Amino acid sequence: MALPNDPSMTWPPGEWGPVYDLYQEHAAWYSGSPERLSDVYSARAYTPTPRGRFWATDIQKERRTMLHIPVAGDIAATSADLLFSEPPKFFIPEGDAGERDAIEAQGRLEALVDEGGLLNRLVEGAETAAAMGGVFIGPVWDDSVADYPILRVVQADAAVPEFRWGILQAVTLWRVVEDDGEVVWRHLERHEPGVILHGLYVGDATTLGRRVDLNSHAETQGLQDSVELPPSMANTLAIRYVPNMRPNRRFRGQAIGQSDYSGAEGMMDALDEVWTSWLRDIRLGRARLIVPEEYLQRSGDDFAFDIDQEIWSPLDMAPTDGQGITESQFTIRTEEHAKTAADLLERIVAAAGYSPQSFGLQIMGRAESGVALRIRERKSLTTKQKKERFWSSNLNDVLEQMLIIDREVFGRPTPLYRPRVQFEDSITPDPREVAESVELVARAKAASVETRVRMLHPDWSREEVEAEVESILAEEGMRVPDMFQVGMP
Repeated sequence: MALPNDPSMTWPPGEWGPVYDLYQEHAAWYSGSPERLSDVYSARAYTPTPRGRFWATDIQKERRTMLHIPVAGDIAATSADLLFSEPPKFFIPEGDAGERDAIEAQGRLEALVDEGGLLNRLVEGAETAAAMGGVFIGPVWDDSVADYPILRVVQADAAVPEFRWGILQAVTLWRVVEDDGEVVWRHLERHEPGVILHGLYVGDATTLGRRVDLNSHAETQGLQDSVELPPSMANTLAIRYVPNMRPNRRFRGQAIGQSDYSGAEGMMDALDEVWTSWLRDIRLGRARLIVPEEYLQRSGDDFAFDIDQEIWSPLDMAPTDGQGITESQFTIRTEEHAKTAADLLERIVAAAGYSPQSFGLQIMGRAESGVALRIRERKSLTTKQKKERFWSSNLNDVLEQMLIIDREVFGRPTPLYRPRVQFEDSITPDPREVAESVELVARAKAASVETRVRMLHPDWSREEVEAEVESILAEEGMRVPDMFQVGMP
Protein backbone atom coordinates (compact mmCIF):
# COMPACT_ATOMS: atom_id res chain seq x y z
CA MET A 1 0.00 0.00 0.00
CA ALA A 2 1.36 3.43 -0.95
CA LEU A 3 0.84 6.81 0.65
CA PRO A 4 -2.74 8.20 0.48
CA ASN A 5 -3.79 10.22 -2.56
CA ASP A 6 -7.34 11.25 -1.57
CA PRO A 7 -7.38 15.04 -0.88
CA SER A 8 -10.68 14.76 1.01
CA MET A 9 -9.35 12.10 3.40
CA THR A 10 -9.72 13.02 7.09
CA TRP A 11 -6.54 12.96 9.13
CA PRO A 12 -5.98 11.12 11.34
CA PRO A 13 -8.12 8.52 9.51
CA GLY A 14 -11.72 8.38 10.70
CA GLU A 15 -11.51 4.86 12.14
CA TRP A 16 -8.75 6.06 14.46
CA GLY A 17 -10.89 8.88 15.85
CA PRO A 18 -11.79 7.20 19.19
CA VAL A 19 -8.19 6.13 19.74
CA TYR A 20 -6.87 9.64 19.09
CA ASP A 21 -9.51 11.09 21.44
CA LEU A 22 -8.06 8.87 24.16
CA TYR A 23 -4.54 9.88 23.18
CA GLN A 24 -5.57 13.52 23.55
CA GLU A 25 -6.99 12.90 27.02
CA HIS A 26 -3.94 11.02 28.27
CA ALA A 27 -1.57 13.56 26.70
CA ALA A 28 -3.33 16.31 28.66
CA TRP A 29 -2.82 14.45 31.93
CA TYR A 30 0.80 13.72 31.08
CA SER A 31 1.49 17.36 30.18
CA GLY A 32 0.48 18.59 33.64
CA SER A 33 -1.16 21.63 32.01
CA PRO A 34 -4.46 22.81 33.59
CA GLU A 35 -5.32 24.62 30.36
CA ARG A 36 -5.01 21.43 28.29
CA LEU A 37 -7.07 19.46 30.81
CA SER A 38 -9.77 22.11 30.72
CA ASP A 39 -9.80 22.12 26.89
CA VAL A 40 -10.17 18.34 26.76
CA TYR A 41 -12.93 17.98 29.35
CA SER A 42 -14.93 21.18 28.91
CA ALA A 43 -16.69 19.79 25.83
CA ARG A 44 -17.36 16.34 27.30
CA ALA A 45 -20.13 15.14 29.59
CA TYR A 46 -18.94 12.79 32.32
CA THR A 47 -20.40 11.43 35.50
CA PRO A 48 -20.63 11.62 38.48
CA THR A 49 -21.84 15.24 38.31
CA PRO A 50 -24.29 16.52 35.68
CA ARG A 51 -21.96 19.37 34.69
CA GLY A 52 -19.05 17.02 34.09
CA ARG A 53 -15.76 16.39 35.76
CA PHE A 54 -13.88 18.90 37.86
CA TRP A 55 -11.73 20.01 34.94
CA ALA A 56 -14.86 20.60 32.83
CA THR A 57 -15.36 23.78 34.88
CA ASP A 58 -14.67 27.03 33.06
CA ILE A 59 -11.03 27.55 33.96
CA GLN A 60 -11.17 31.23 33.03
CA LYS A 61 -13.53 31.82 35.96
CA GLU A 62 -11.86 29.45 38.42
CA ARG A 63 -8.17 29.67 37.50
CA ARG A 64 -7.35 31.43 40.77
CA THR A 65 -8.54 28.49 42.85
CA MET A 66 -8.09 25.37 40.69
CA LEU A 67 -5.03 23.29 41.55
CA HIS A 68 -3.51 20.44 39.55
CA ILE A 69 -1.41 17.66 41.15
CA PRO A 70 0.90 16.15 38.45
CA VAL A 71 0.50 12.55 39.59
CA ALA A 72 0.22 11.41 35.97
CA GLY A 73 3.72 12.64 35.24
CA ASP A 74 5.01 10.91 38.39
CA ILE A 75 3.50 7.60 37.26
CA ALA A 76 5.10 7.80 33.83
CA ALA A 77 8.49 8.79 35.27
CA THR A 78 8.34 5.96 37.82
CA SER A 79 7.61 3.46 35.07
CA ALA A 80 10.69 4.62 33.14
CA ASP A 81 12.82 4.56 36.30
CA LEU A 82 11.85 0.99 37.08
CA LEU A 83 12.82 -0.10 33.57
CA PHE A 84 15.93 1.94 32.84
CA SER A 85 17.17 3.67 36.02
CA GLU A 86 19.73 0.86 36.13
CA PRO A 87 21.20 0.76 32.59
CA PRO A 88 20.45 -2.60 30.95
CA LYS A 89 23.25 -4.80 29.68
CA PHE A 90 23.62 -4.88 25.90
CA PHE A 91 25.67 -7.86 24.83
CA ILE A 92 26.28 -10.43 22.11
CA PRO A 93 26.06 -14.00 23.47
CA GLU A 94 28.79 -15.28 21.16
CA GLY A 95 31.10 -12.62 22.55
CA ASP A 96 30.67 -13.92 26.09
CA ALA A 97 31.68 -17.32 24.73
CA GLY A 98 34.97 -15.86 23.52
CA GLU A 99 34.33 -15.72 19.76
CA ARG A 100 36.72 -13.14 18.28
CA ASP A 101 34.39 -11.59 15.68
CA ALA A 102 31.59 -11.41 18.24
CA ILE A 103 33.88 -9.60 20.69
CA GLU A 104 34.60 -7.05 17.95
CA ALA A 105 30.86 -6.63 17.30
CA GLN A 106 30.31 -6.25 21.06
CA GLY A 107 32.78 -3.37 21.15
CA ARG A 108 31.05 -1.61 18.24
CA LEU A 109 27.65 -2.12 19.87
CA GLU A 110 28.87 -0.48 23.06
CA ALA A 111 30.22 2.44 21.03
CA LEU A 112 26.87 2.94 19.29
CA VAL A 113 25.07 2.88 22.64
CA ASP A 114 27.43 5.48 24.07
CA GLU A 115 27.83 7.80 21.06
CA GLY A 116 24.15 7.95 20.22
CA GLY A 117 22.91 8.53 23.77
CA LEU A 118 20.78 5.43 23.45
CA LEU A 119 20.10 5.07 27.18
CA ASN A 120 18.64 8.57 27.43
CA ARG A 121 16.37 7.91 24.49
CA LEU A 122 15.17 4.68 26.06
CA VAL A 123 14.20 6.55 29.23
CA GLU A 124 12.29 9.05 27.09
CA GLY A 125 10.53 6.28 25.19
CA ALA A 126 9.61 4.33 28.31
CA GLU A 127 8.11 7.38 30.00
CA THR A 128 5.93 8.38 27.04
CA ALA A 129 4.94 4.74 26.47
CA ALA A 130 3.56 4.58 30.02
CA ALA A 131 1.51 7.72 29.37
CA MET A 132 0.30 7.05 25.82
CA GLY A 133 0.06 3.25 25.85
CA GLY A 134 3.01 2.59 23.57
CA VAL A 135 5.89 4.07 21.60
CA PHE A 136 7.65 3.49 18.28
CA ILE A 137 11.42 3.05 18.19
CA GLY A 138 13.78 2.44 15.30
CA PRO A 139 17.11 3.40 13.76
CA VAL A 140 17.61 6.49 11.60
CA TRP A 141 20.68 7.52 9.64
CA ASP A 142 21.69 10.96 8.38
CA ASP A 143 25.34 11.52 7.50
CA SER A 144 24.85 15.29 7.82
CA VAL A 145 24.20 14.75 11.53
CA ALA A 146 26.32 11.74 12.50
CA ASP A 147 28.31 8.96 10.83
CA TYR A 148 26.47 6.25 12.76
CA PRO A 149 22.83 5.17 13.21
CA ILE A 150 20.76 6.87 15.91
CA LEU A 151 17.80 5.51 17.85
CA ARG A 152 14.62 7.51 17.22
CA VAL A 153 11.55 7.72 19.44
CA VAL A 154 8.13 8.41 17.85
CA GLN A 155 5.05 9.12 19.94
CA ALA A 156 1.96 6.92 19.65
CA ASP A 157 -0.25 9.88 18.70
CA ALA A 158 2.00 10.63 15.71
CA ALA A 159 1.53 7.28 13.98
CA VAL A 160 -1.15 5.19 12.27
CA PRO A 161 -0.06 1.55 12.59
CA GLU A 162 -1.30 -1.54 10.77
CA PHE A 163 -1.21 -4.88 12.59
CA ARG A 164 -1.87 -8.47 11.61
CA TRP A 165 -2.18 -11.05 14.37
CA GLY A 166 -0.76 -8.49 16.75
CA ILE A 167 2.42 -8.00 14.65
CA LEU A 168 3.22 -4.64 13.07
CA GLN A 169 3.00 -4.88 9.26
CA ALA A 170 3.27 -1.20 8.30
CA VAL A 171 2.98 2.21 9.90
CA THR A 172 2.49 5.78 8.71
CA LEU A 173 4.28 8.35 10.85
CA TRP A 174 3.13 11.95 10.54
CA ARG A 175 3.89 15.42 11.82
CA VAL A 176 2.60 18.94 11.24
CA VAL A 177 5.38 21.04 9.73
CA GLU A 178 3.35 24.26 9.48
CA ASP A 179 -0.05 25.44 10.68
CA ASP A 180 -1.15 29.05 10.18
CA GLY A 181 -4.65 28.46 11.55
CA GLU A 182 -6.16 27.75 8.16
CA VAL A 183 -3.67 25.80 6.06
CA VAL A 184 -1.93 22.77 7.57
CA TRP A 185 1.19 21.19 6.06
CA ARG A 186 1.76 17.55 7.04
CA HIS A 187 4.72 15.28 6.41
CA LEU A 188 3.84 11.57 6.17
CA GLU A 189 6.50 8.88 6.46
CA ARG A 190 5.28 5.40 5.63
CA HIS A 191 7.25 2.30 6.64
CA GLU A 192 6.74 -0.91 4.68
CA PRO A 193 8.98 -3.99 4.45
CA GLY A 194 12.24 -2.94 2.81
CA VAL A 195 11.22 0.64 2.01
CA ILE A 196 10.40 4.06 3.53
CA LEU A 197 8.05 6.41 1.64
CA HIS A 198 7.83 10.18 2.17
CA GLY A 199 4.99 12.53 1.24
CA LEU A 200 4.08 16.19 1.87
CA TYR A 201 0.43 17.29 2.03
CA VAL A 202 -1.35 20.65 2.19
CA GLY A 203 -4.77 20.55 3.84
CA ASP A 204 -6.61 21.95 6.85
CA ALA A 205 -7.18 21.02 10.49
CA THR A 206 -9.17 17.87 9.69
CA THR A 207 -8.45 17.09 6.02
CA LEU A 208 -5.18 15.68 4.68
CA GLY A 209 -5.38 17.69 1.45
CA ARG A 210 -3.40 17.43 -1.78
CA ARG A 211 0.06 15.96 -2.11
CA VAL A 212 2.83 18.35 -3.17
CA ASP A 213 6.53 18.06 -3.95
CA LEU A 214 8.77 17.43 -0.92
CA ASN A 215 10.90 20.46 -1.84
CA SER A 216 7.88 22.75 -1.41
CA HIS A 217 8.68 23.19 2.29
CA ALA A 218 11.97 23.74 4.09
CA GLU A 219 11.23 20.97 6.63
CA THR A 220 11.15 18.28 3.93
CA GLN A 221 13.69 19.58 1.43
CA GLY A 222 16.23 16.96 0.47
CA LEU A 223 14.03 13.98 1.38
CA GLN A 224 13.52 11.30 -1.23
CA ASP A 225 10.10 9.99 -2.20
CA SER A 226 11.29 6.43 -1.61
CA VAL A 227 14.24 5.09 0.43
CA GLU A 228 15.36 1.48 0.04
CA LEU A 229 16.52 -0.21 3.24
CA PRO A 230 19.92 -1.98 3.39
CA PRO A 231 19.92 -5.46 1.80
CA SER A 232 19.93 -7.28 5.14
CA MET A 233 16.71 -5.41 6.07
CA ALA A 234 14.91 -5.93 2.73
CA ASN A 235 12.10 -8.01 4.28
CA THR A 236 11.51 -6.12 7.49
CA LEU A 237 10.46 -2.71 8.86
CA ALA A 238 12.96 -0.14 10.05
CA ILE A 239 10.76 0.56 13.08
CA ARG A 240 9.17 -1.34 15.98
CA TYR A 241 6.14 -0.74 18.18
CA VAL A 242 6.62 -1.26 21.92
CA PRO A 243 3.26 -1.52 23.74
CA ASN A 244 3.21 -0.34 27.33
CA MET A 245 0.90 -3.17 28.41
CA ARG A 246 -1.57 -5.48 26.73
CA PRO A 247 -4.45 -6.06 26.37
CA ASN A 248 -6.01 -2.65 25.93
CA ARG A 249 -9.25 -2.84 27.92
CA ARG A 250 -10.91 0.02 26.04
CA PHE A 251 -10.08 -1.29 22.58
CA ARG A 252 -10.18 -5.04 23.00
CA GLY A 253 -9.00 -6.92 19.95
CA GLN A 254 -6.63 -4.18 18.82
CA ALA A 255 -2.87 -4.49 19.22
CA ILE A 256 -2.27 -1.00 20.62
CA GLY A 257 -1.01 -0.86 24.20
CA GLN A 258 -2.78 0.37 27.29
CA SER A 259 -1.76 3.51 29.16
CA ASP A 260 -0.94 3.44 32.87
CA TYR A 261 -3.68 6.07 33.26
CA SER A 262 -6.41 3.88 31.80
CA GLY A 263 -9.26 3.63 34.30
CA ALA A 264 -7.73 6.16 36.70
CA GLU A 265 -8.73 9.36 34.90
CA GLY A 266 -11.73 9.98 37.15
CA MET A 267 -9.67 9.45 40.31
CA MET A 268 -6.95 11.83 39.10
CA ASP A 269 -9.67 14.39 38.39
CA ALA A 270 -11.09 13.87 41.89
CA LEU A 271 -7.62 14.25 43.45
CA ASP A 272 -7.29 17.69 41.88
CA GLU A 273 -10.74 18.59 43.19
CA VAL A 274 -9.79 17.51 46.73
CA TRP A 275 -6.59 19.55 46.72
CA THR A 276 -8.44 22.56 45.28
CA SER A 277 -11.03 22.27 48.05
CA TRP A 278 -8.26 22.05 50.64
CA LEU A 279 -6.59 25.21 49.32
CA ARG A 280 -9.98 26.92 49.28
CA ASP A 281 -10.38 26.11 52.97
CA ILE A 282 -6.98 27.63 53.64
CA ARG A 283 -7.81 30.74 51.66
CA LEU A 284 -11.19 31.23 53.33
CA GLY A 285 -9.75 30.33 56.74
CA ARG A 286 -7.47 33.32 56.91
CA ALA A 287 -8.23 35.39 60.02
CA ARG A 288 -10.30 38.52 59.38
CA LEU A 289 -11.50 41.35 61.61
CA ILE A 290 -15.00 42.79 61.47
CA VAL A 291 -14.96 46.38 62.84
CA PRO A 292 -17.45 49.24 63.14
CA GLU A 293 -17.28 51.95 60.51
CA GLU A 294 -16.04 54.41 63.14
CA TYR A 295 -12.77 52.39 63.34
CA LEU A 296 -12.01 52.91 59.68
CA GLN A 297 -9.89 55.77 58.41
CA ARG A 298 -11.21 57.49 55.31
CA SER A 299 -8.85 58.17 52.42
CA GLY A 300 -10.90 59.64 49.63
CA ASP A 301 -13.55 57.11 48.72
CA ASP A 302 -11.62 54.25 50.36
CA PHE A 303 -11.59 53.05 53.95
CA ALA A 304 -8.61 51.55 55.80
CA PHE A 305 -8.16 49.91 59.20
CA ASP A 306 -4.89 50.48 61.05
CA ILE A 307 -4.15 47.23 62.89
CA ASP A 308 -1.18 48.85 64.68
CA GLN A 309 -3.23 51.63 66.32
CA GLU A 310 -3.27 51.10 70.11
CA ILE A 311 -5.74 53.73 71.36
CA TRP A 312 -9.28 54.19 70.04
CA SER A 313 -11.93 56.77 70.78
CA PRO A 314 -14.81 55.41 72.87
CA LEU A 315 -18.07 54.61 71.14
CA ASP A 316 -21.53 55.41 72.44
CA MET A 317 -22.65 51.79 72.82
CA ALA A 318 -22.92 49.09 75.45
CA PRO A 319 -19.67 47.04 75.91
CA THR A 320 -21.61 43.79 75.48
CA ASP A 321 -23.68 44.48 72.38
CA GLY A 322 -21.15 42.80 70.02
CA GLN A 323 -20.45 45.91 67.96
CA GLY A 324 -16.71 46.11 68.72
CA ILE A 325 -13.88 44.32 66.93
CA THR A 326 -14.94 40.77 66.02
CA GLU A 327 -12.60 38.01 64.83
CA SER A 328 -13.76 35.80 61.94
CA GLN A 329 -11.86 32.60 61.04
CA PHE A 330 -13.32 29.46 59.45
CA THR A 331 -12.18 25.93 60.28
CA ILE A 332 -9.61 24.39 57.92
CA ARG A 333 -10.52 20.70 57.43
CA THR A 334 -6.94 19.53 57.14
CA GLU A 335 -7.37 15.97 58.41
CA GLU A 336 -10.38 15.19 56.22
CA HIS A 337 -8.73 16.51 53.07
CA ALA A 338 -5.40 14.82 53.80
CA LYS A 339 -6.98 11.40 54.34
CA THR A 340 -9.11 11.70 51.21
CA ALA A 341 -6.18 12.82 49.08
CA ALA A 342 -3.93 10.04 50.42
CA ASP A 343 -6.57 7.39 49.76
CA LEU A 344 -7.16 8.64 46.22
CA LEU A 345 -3.44 8.74 45.51
CA GLU A 346 -2.98 5.14 46.67
CA ARG A 347 -5.89 3.98 44.53
CA ILE A 348 -4.53 5.81 41.48
CA VAL A 349 -1.12 4.22 41.95
CA ALA A 350 -2.67 0.77 42.41
CA ALA A 351 -4.81 1.18 39.29
CA ALA A 352 -1.64 1.98 37.33
CA GLY A 353 -0.07 -1.28 38.53
CA TYR A 354 2.35 -0.08 41.19
CA SER A 355 2.93 -0.47 44.92
CA PRO A 356 2.40 2.60 47.15
CA GLN A 357 5.99 2.27 48.37
CA SER A 358 7.29 3.08 44.88
CA PHE A 359 5.83 6.57 45.35
CA GLY A 360 6.97 7.07 48.94
CA LEU A 361 3.60 6.06 50.42
CA GLN A 362 3.10 3.76 53.43
CA ILE A 363 6.81 3.68 54.22
CA MET A 364 6.35 4.82 57.85
CA GLY A 365 10.02 5.64 58.29
CA ARG A 366 11.27 2.22 57.22
CA ALA A 367 14.62 1.76 55.56
CA GLU A 368 14.43 -1.62 53.85
CA SER A 369 16.33 -3.47 51.19
CA GLY A 370 16.56 -6.93 49.71
CA VAL A 371 13.80 -9.43 50.45
CA ALA A 372 11.71 -7.11 52.66
CA LEU A 373 11.64 -4.39 50.02
CA ARG A 374 10.80 -6.87 47.26
CA ILE A 375 7.80 -8.10 49.24
CA ARG A 376 6.50 -4.57 49.78
CA GLU A 377 7.09 -3.59 46.15
CA ARG A 378 5.95 -6.85 44.58
CA LYS A 379 3.19 -5.21 42.53
CA SER A 380 5.61 -2.69 41.00
CA LEU A 381 8.17 -5.39 40.23
CA THR A 382 5.52 -7.57 38.58
CA THR A 383 4.46 -4.66 36.36
CA LYS A 384 8.12 -3.97 35.55
CA GLN A 385 8.68 -7.58 34.46
CA LYS A 386 5.63 -7.48 32.20
CA LYS A 387 6.88 -4.35 30.48
CA GLU A 388 10.38 -5.77 30.11
CA ARG A 389 9.03 -8.60 27.95
CA PHE A 390 7.49 -6.10 25.51
CA TRP A 391 10.72 -4.10 25.35
CA SER A 392 13.21 -6.98 25.07
CA SER A 393 12.35 -8.51 21.69
CA ASN A 394 11.74 -5.14 20.01
CA LEU A 395 14.93 -3.65 21.39
CA ASN A 396 16.92 -6.70 20.24
CA ASP A 397 15.57 -6.13 16.71
CA VAL A 398 16.46 -2.43 16.72
CA LEU A 399 19.99 -3.01 18.02
CA GLU A 400 20.57 -5.60 15.29
CA GLN A 401 19.34 -3.13 12.67
CA MET A 402 21.70 -0.47 14.00
CA LEU A 403 24.65 -2.82 13.50
CA ILE A 404 23.41 -3.63 9.97
CA ILE A 405 23.10 0.06 9.05
CA ASP A 406 26.48 0.78 10.61
CA ARG A 407 28.00 -1.86 8.31
CA GLU A 408 25.97 -1.60 5.10
CA VAL A 409 25.30 2.16 5.01
CA PHE A 410 28.32 3.67 6.76
CA GLY A 411 30.74 0.99 5.50
CA ARG A 412 32.21 -0.25 8.76
CA PRO A 413 33.56 -3.83 8.65
CA THR A 414 31.93 -4.85 11.92
CA PRO A 415 30.73 -8.51 11.83
CA LEU A 416 26.98 -8.94 12.14
CA TYR A 417 25.49 -10.62 15.21
CA ARG A 418 22.16 -10.37 16.96
CA PRO A 419 22.53 -8.45 20.23
CA ARG A 420 20.59 -9.16 23.41
CA VAL A 421 19.38 -6.87 26.16
CA GLN A 422 19.37 -7.92 29.80
CA PHE A 423 17.42 -5.71 32.19
CA GLU A 424 18.95 -5.00 35.57
CA ASP A 425 17.25 -5.30 38.93
CA SER A 426 15.92 -1.90 40.02
CA ILE A 427 16.34 -2.90 43.68
CA THR A 428 19.94 -3.09 44.86
CA PRO A 429 20.46 -6.39 46.68
CA ASP A 430 21.66 -6.34 50.27
CA PRO A 431 25.33 -7.50 50.25
CA ARG A 432 24.77 -9.38 53.51
CA GLU A 433 21.86 -11.34 52.06
CA VAL A 434 23.83 -12.18 48.91
CA ALA A 435 26.83 -13.30 50.96
CA GLU A 436 24.64 -15.50 53.14
CA SER A 437 23.09 -17.08 50.04
CA VAL A 438 26.53 -17.79 48.55
CA GLU A 439 27.69 -19.28 51.85
CA LEU A 440 24.69 -21.62 52.05
CA VAL A 441 25.24 -22.75 48.45
CA ALA A 442 28.93 -23.38 49.14
CA ARG A 443 28.17 -25.29 52.33
CA ALA A 444 25.73 -27.50 50.45
CA LYS A 445 28.36 -28.05 47.73
CA ALA A 446 25.63 -27.25 45.22
CA ALA A 447 27.58 -24.87 42.97
CA SER A 448 31.06 -24.44 41.59
CA VAL A 449 33.42 -21.61 42.54
CA GLU A 450 32.68 -19.91 39.21
CA THR A 451 28.93 -20.02 39.85
CA ARG A 452 29.36 -18.55 43.31
CA VAL A 453 31.52 -15.74 41.96
CA ARG A 454 28.86 -14.94 39.36
CA MET A 455 26.21 -14.88 42.10
CA LEU A 456 28.24 -12.33 44.06
CA HIS A 457 29.27 -10.26 41.02
CA PRO A 458 26.58 -10.57 38.31
CA ASP A 459 27.88 -7.48 36.50
CA TRP A 460 31.40 -8.85 35.95
CA SER A 461 32.68 -9.88 32.54
CA ARG A 462 33.80 -13.41 31.70
CA GLU A 463 37.49 -12.41 32.04
CA GLU A 464 36.94 -10.85 35.47
CA VAL A 465 35.09 -13.93 36.71
CA GLU A 466 37.80 -16.29 35.47
CA ALA A 467 40.54 -14.20 37.10
CA GLU A 468 38.70 -14.18 40.42
CA VAL A 469 38.15 -17.95 40.28
CA GLU A 470 41.87 -18.48 39.70
CA SER A 471 42.71 -16.25 42.67
CA ILE A 472 40.31 -18.09 44.97
CA LEU A 473 41.59 -21.51 43.92
CA ALA A 474 45.18 -20.39 44.46
CA GLU A 475 44.51 -18.87 47.88
CA GLU A 476 42.58 -21.89 49.08
CA GLY A 477 45.19 -24.33 47.78
CA MET A 478 42.60 -25.97 45.57
CA ARG A 479 44.65 -25.78 42.37
CA VAL A 480 46.17 -29.31 42.16
CA PRO A 481 48.80 -30.01 39.46
CA ASP A 482 47.93 -32.56 36.81
CA MET A 483 49.88 -35.75 37.64
CA PHE A 484 50.12 -36.68 33.98
CA GLN A 485 51.92 -33.41 33.28
CA VAL A 486 54.37 -33.38 36.20
CA GLY A 487 55.00 -37.13 36.19
CA MET A 488 54.73 -39.70 38.97
CA PRO A 489 57.46 -40.62 41.47
